[in-house]
Amino acid sequence: MVGGLILAVVALGLMASSAIAREISAFPAPHTRVASKSTTLSFRGLKPGELKKLVVIGSKTGRHRGKLRKHTGGHGVSFIPNKEFAINEVVRVKTNLDVRLGNGHGYWFKIGNFRTKAKKAPTGIPQEGEIPPDAVTFRTRPNFKVPRVTIDTPAAAGTAPGYVFMAPKADGPMILDNEGNLIWYRKAETADFRVQRWKGQPVLTWWQGPFRSNGVTQGTYLLLNRRYEVIKRVRAGNGYSGDLHSFKLTNRGTALLSTYKAVKKDLRPYGGPQNGTVLDSIAQEVDLRTNLVIWEWHSLGNIPLSDSMVPAPETPEGAWDYFHINSISSDSDGNLIVSGRNTSAAYRISRKNGKVLWRLGGKRSSFKKVGEGTNTAWQHDAERQSNGEISIFDNGAAPPLHKVSRALFLRLGKNRTVEVVRQYTHPKKLLANSQGNVQLLPNGNVFVGWGSEPYFTEFAPGGEVLFDAHFAAHNSSYRSFRFPWEGRPSEPPAIASEAQPGGTVKAWASWNGDTRVATWQLLAGPSADALAVVGSAPRDGFETEVTATSAGPFVAMQGLDANGAVLGTTVVTQIGEQAK
Repeated sequence: MVGGLILAVVALGLMASSAIAREISAFPAPHTRVASKSTTLSFRGLKPGELKKLVVIGSKTGRHRGKLRKHTGGHGVSFIPNKEFAINEVVRVKTNLDVRLGNGHGYWFKIGNFRTKAKKAPTGIPQEGEIPPDAVTFRTRPNFKVPRVTIDTPAAAGTAPGYVFMAPKADGPMILDNEGNLIWYRKAETADFRVQRWKGQPVLTWWQGPFRSNGVTQGTYLLLNRRYEVIKRVRAGNGYSGDLHSFKLTNRGTALLSTYKAVKKDLRPYGGPQNGTVLDSIAQEVDLRTNLVIWEWHSLGNIPLSDSMVPAPETPEGAWDYFHINSISSDSDGNLIVSGRNTSAAYRISRKNGKVLWRLGGKRSSFKKVGEGTNTAWQHDAERQSNGEISIFDNGAAPPLHKVSRALFLRLGKNRTVEVVRQYTHPKKLLANSQGNVQLLPNGNVFVGWGSEPYFTEFAPGGEVLFDAHFAAHNSSYRSFRFPWEGRPSEPPAIASEAQPGGTVKAWASWNGDTRVATWQLLAGPSADALAVVGSAPRDGFETEVTATSAGPFVAMQGLDANGAVLGTTVVTQIGEQAK
């Protein structure tokens, strides 16, 4: 709240003398035609106290009262109406401020003419499986059934430090070492699993489903700390549901995320039906402290339907996913770069007013080609790198327009030229129909997740394959990454044991998510209070086996670090008893 202020709707006549000289930004941006009926109004580039007067009138719902809430950092404020707007109505706003793209102190936007019933979803993402066909199981974790990972090119000298992060969508997020051993796993329907930073600390983030349809999804975003505890859940704002395609944290204390909305549209000019449906791709920036939407952009109204590489559906049952937003990232100057798969183009978007500043690729590129290979097709993951280059995962399919998928680095010249700096292709000439990503590592290596093709690869800057692996699953990992990570799980390690002939015992230990244990030691004794060390073994992947002679019948396992300090101890069980 800003001083507990409740804004009453006042008369429209506002004095020009009260205006602030500079322009401020408003979102939904002036002239937006597909705003949500649950939208809030965001004003950026001002101190909260500078918004003296505000009038919000819907053409159907009339005058709106509401509350003001300031944004983190004091650079803006949001108006939260007390009631929703109506579908297809025009909302007129009047303030004492000069608004970018507005008419002086006033502007308008329109609530979209939305479909209330879902249309047939677009296709393009492989069918998601339930259980991997070649699942890896563990004695200590009988409920784990994870995809088997095969190392095709062992990690060579020069491979970057860190672990592999991937998330086969119907299986869940997984952290792996360079031998393909599991470090951490959680059963969930997830995508875009990675390490990011929040409040100066590394956190795990991902989108979580469920997957209800192909291509368009509805879920939330999770942040976990080193102990694998959920410390924050983030949702899309303004009545939308979060989509799997993008969730990026910024150094501004905000998150960039994507969502979709079905809008009624006469598609006859594009070869579709009169009562057709088109999907609006939406990008939002959400204040993580307040959960307020501080910036919002819509493909509809900014990207023409005619720019799409995908034909409109011929019948009303299909929803035209003409744009298909699949990545949002910060540019070096604070503006944003958005990738539209179905226009085969990336766009630089103004964070001040939502206008398109340039188009890279597609039917109306802003750049002249220098050399061959700059055209992308159905691309993903467009990002600005620190040296000014643009990295893109160029799928080249589907339908196929290229022979292979590429991890691509492009240089944008001062005179609006574009040229290929370098590119990386998989030794098996993979052609990924969907998904995929490019990660430039701190040492200059390039890590590539091949999307619908279940591979991940690390290249040296010159193109040498330093590491390559694939996994067995009925579904794909939307992106794959490499990050340094230290896990300190809050839950204790797990144990399983069996009696062996000759008075020996075999025990197994695992600690889901731990990265510190170097040695496991087996404790055994006649009672839970009288245990002694009877054997040990170096850590051996996710689950370590220790065999020793022991009368038991009580056993436990302890994890030690490289200096021999005890990091964690399992519960004490009797031999053969499965700990819960």
